[in-house]
Amino acid sequence: MNRAFTLLELVVTLAVIAVLTHLATRELYHLRESKSQEKVVELMDNIAAAIYSDDISSEATGFLADMGRLPRAVDGTLSELWLSPTNGYFYALKRATYDNLVEGAKGLENHNVYVPTGWRGPYLKLPRRTSRLYDPWGNKLEVVDEAGLERLVLTNAEVVAAISYGANNKKLEAEIFSLLPSQGAKSTLVIQPISESGQSIGQLISYYWYGPADGLITGALEKATYPMGVKFEGLTPGRRVIYDSCSSVPRIVDVKPGDNLINIKMP
Repeated sequence: MNRAFTLLELVVTLAVIAVLTHLATRELYHLRESKSQEKVVELMDNIAAAIYSDDISSEATGFLADMGRLPRAVDGTLSELWLSPTNGYFYALKRATYDNLVEGAKGLENHNVYVPTGWRGPYLKLPRRTSRLYDPWGNKLEVVDEAGLERLVLTNAEVVAAISYGANNKKLEAEIFSLLPSQGAKSTLVIQPISESGQSIGQLISYYWYGPADGLITGALEKATYPMGVKFEGLTPGRRVIYDSCSSVPRIVDVKPGDNLINIKMP
């Protein structure tokens, strides 16, 4: 009788250990998954910050602000964020002369205007001994990976988002992470003149903005009669040069994502 009771205790004990082991294994799995999900979010945040940094008052303004566009998927990856370009578009302060302007930017030649433009990375540091980005589960972050899963989303050949499929690489578990600034990759700039000395009504003023374009300079020209302002749309966020024909003094303006308004004091 005592022997049977001892055997029953052993069976119960083994069953309890098995249940506890199962629960512990399941909790450990969920803990690892939770940590991996946190690492995914951190990875995507780091990529987004490399593309555009909100702190454009500092030198680290991100790829978008320096190049005037979003990164392209070179060889299917985001390598433009950490590899220097082969086309010589390195960061430099360039004068707005004909040779430095993009095609179609006529009327913007101005020897008094200098524009910072070009690649000054690396914007993103890779882990040691790696040449590509991997998610926490070891999957390559490419346009289409080896399993045929889309991991980088392109719009007009530029990367706008990344996709994670979790540990099991199931499409039903796909999570899309936008890599753009919170208000998009385009900005609007409104320039409004303010006169402190009785500017003559009806005076024609030319307004210009200058910005980077793959190591060259782009921009636009609008004309208005005082006291009317002008509105430029479709700018990329970042540090831009504003110029007007009345004051003839170039101004550096930090253009944020979304709508921007600046007042220019007229002489």
